[in-house]
Amino acid sequence: MKNKEYPSEEYCLLKSLEPLLNYKKSTRYPLGIGDDAAIRTSPGNETLIITADTMVERVHFSLDYMTLKEVGFKAMCVNLSDCAAMGARPDGALAQIVFPQNLSGRGTAAAMKSLYEGFYEACTAWKYPIIGGNLSKGPCWIIDITLMGSMEKATQPIRRTGLQSGDNLWVTGSPGSSAAGLAALKKWGKKVKRIKAYKNLVQTHVRPIPRLEIGLHVAQNPQVHAMIDVSDGIAKECRTLSYDNRLGILLESGLITFTPQMIALGEELRCSCRDWFLYGGEDYELLFGASPDFNPGPIIHKHGVGLTKIGAVSGRVKGVFFKHNNDTMKPVEARRGWDHLRKND
Repeated sequence: MKNKEYPSEEYCLLKSLEPLLNYKKSTRYPLGIGDDAAIRTSPGNETLIITADTMVERVHFSLDYMTLKEVGFKAMCVNLSDCAAMGARPDGALAQIVFPQNLSGRGTAAAMKSLYEGFYEACTAWKYPIIGGNLSKGPCWIIDITLMGSMEKATQPIRRTGLQSGDNLWVTGSPGSSAAGLAALKKWGKKVKRIKAYKNLVQTHVRPIPRLEIGLHVAQNPQVHAMIDVSDGIAKECRTLSYDNRLGILLESGLITFTPQMIALGEELRCSCRDWFLYGGEDYELLFGASPDFNPGPIIHKHGVGLTKIGAVSGRVKGVFFKHNNDTMKPVEARRGWDHLRKND
């Protein structure tokens, strides 16, 4: 299969490595790589999910506009979002840390304490411990978290596959907010007064809130067929869902809205809110497909988080398209959004 048929270069690379994983589907490991988390079952009928993610200084964060405490909190939340996308609760984490070799001994101790204060804040908020890890020195900060989560009894992990033609596509929160907040930070820095006008956007980037309770709620609803978290942008996540389910996705322009702060910042920076929404990433919202009978009201009422229908799933097309009010359709650009294997803006 040609690379261009995959939803991203990163996806293509992972597929090429599959023959080297020594993985075979089994009762213990019914799911390996290729979803938000792997699945592990036990003889006692307990189902665990296992996920890992890495944050690298000057790639995923900059200490010019984030404190180490904020970095620690976000590193945990990135993994908690994967947990939410499977409909699981966090159970325990391993933290593997590389710290800059140019720090002094005393400086290293102080910096590590700040980082772990961020870990602690996330662990206490969502009630799980750090149970081990590793420390090493290197060229820059690298924070790698491995997280285990557990499923509620009689609840199965919800996967990226399972979409049905005719499903509606829903998303939590306001995707694009994190990219907008990052744009503001790059423009003015965190200490400039002008940034206060966009503090909600900045907070979304610096301190994302994983949708764990919503993930649990959604996973128990039989009308929800597939789910993924929004880490690399709506466009890329939709391409992944489309490819994995062999179905098309139609994003309806008339359904997509932006917050007043995002609109104001877009006008001030002359940036496109729609580009932030589609290609920004790092929102850590939940994107899922559900039957036309799905009622979002109970989730909105119980959790106080916005839930927006942004499109539909179709068996009549392949790929991801924007459907405009006049029923014309335009393909969503395939080579935008975050991808580690090519240069990103």
